[in-house]
Amino acid sequence: MVKPLLLALARPVIDGAARTATTYDPVLLAAKSEPDAYSTGLSSRQLLLFGLTYIAYVSIYFARKPVSVVKSTLEAELGLSRASLGIVDTALLSAYAVGQFMIGTIVSTFGRNVPLVTAYTLCGLATAGFGFSSSVPVMSTLWAICGFFASSVHPLLILYITDLFPASLRASAIGLWQTSQQVGGIAANTAASAVLASKGWRAVFKVSGATVAAFAPVLAAVMFYGSAGASKPPKAKPSVPAPIATKTADSTLSLPGLKSVGAAYTLVKMSRYCLMFWLPYFLSKHVGMDAATAAVMAAVFDVAGVIGSISSGFLCDAVFGGQMILSTLPFIITAAVAFLAWGGVCIAEQVGGKSLRSLHVAAMAVVGFAIASPDGVLGGAASRNLCDYAGRSSEAALAATASGIINGCGSVGAILQGGLTAQLVDVAGWSGLYFTLAVCMVGTAAVLIPAIHVESRAFNKSS
Repeated sequence: MVKPLLLALARPVIDGAARTATTYDPVLLAAKSEPDAYSTGLSSRQLLLFGLTYIAYVSIYFARKPVSVVKSTLEAELGLSRASLGIVDTALLSAYAVGQFMIGTIVSTFGRNVPLVTAYTLCGLATAGFGFSSSVPVMSTLWAICGFFASSVHPLLILYITDLFPASLRASAIGLWQTSQQVGGIAANTAASAVLASKGWRAVFKVSGATVAAFAPVLAAVMFYGSAGASKPPKAKPSVPAPIATKTADSTLSLPGLKSVGAAYTLVKMSRYCLMFWLPYFLSKHVGMDAATAAVMAAVFDVAGVIGSISSGFLCDAVFGGQMILSTLPFIITAAVAFLAWGGVCIAEQVGGKSLRSLHVAAMAVVGFAIASPDGVLGGAASRNLCDYAGRSSEAALAATASGIINGCGSVGAILQGGLTAQLVDVAGWSGLYFTLAVCMVGTAAVLIPAIHVESRAFNKSS
């Protein structure tokens, strides 16, 4: 009685998630070619493992968010400069990028389970260790350890969820599971701000580290239970528009639209990570909130991102006929306008001498809503779609390599913002930063045009 009722209540959510699932990772493109999975229902095992991995991924954000929450406190209590804080961020992002490129080698050597359990253990220990440190070199080293080991968590858990569900439910399940990214950001910000207000910044890292490490044995149990009696789901044929070209031996870099998407994703991820790492600091230093309140308010960016991701999927289906790359364009333009207005708010404050706190929050929400669409599409399904458009959908290695190149480009953008943000704010102020990000969004739209043309030709060919 309970499980059918649960499935009946969850079905509208899963149906909605199916619309947005294809805006994330290539594995989401499995077609719904098997019989309706709802006729057989979901097992208790699937629901349990889905929930445990969801919560586990939420927890990994406790090894990413603390530095952004306590930046202003570190500056005040330890005398760290903005440049030094940028170095700590860059250490995490650089190590994260290296770890992403090494995932294939790591998995082929150790499998999936050992790297996951190891990642949670070492990320937890390194995060807790941060709470005992006071020097930039030590902080950077510990944060780099977190970045390197955390880099494998998302792709490995995505593969796990992929194997957990049949292809007829896979896209819906992963689309729903992906919301753990925004929920993780909200939970980590909220928890860190509460601990900061009551116990101080060192306690933030100790509590966050313990939270992450606590999920190592949970994941070990999940992996054991999940592998026991697990059956491989049947492979599905991709449901995509007809290809516009026959299979060729072209290199991955010659894949039509790949360079366009890679360049666009570099700018998108640079902009998003700039806000993810610096919003609490901005709200504290410029807007005048206390550090704990700033951390909570920064969660508005993530909440708006959830809404933006869902809206992106519906807009893609209802207005753009499934053309995902094209559907990101209005969101990119919206982000550019919002950044421009945000910079204007900063200037208006300087001229009027009056705080415009509500307008800052509104701008933050609009940017969070708008940037979620290109971040999800370009860093996820775009690589697989480009392979399909080129008539090379059967080349699994090509799709993986293309995804690696695009996400590698995004990592470069994330690394660049670490040092450039602090320098730009020092030279041009916060208004200069937001005007620069507006230019980045305009640049994103411009460099994405070739990929949009590739997609449009594919859909025209199939119609």
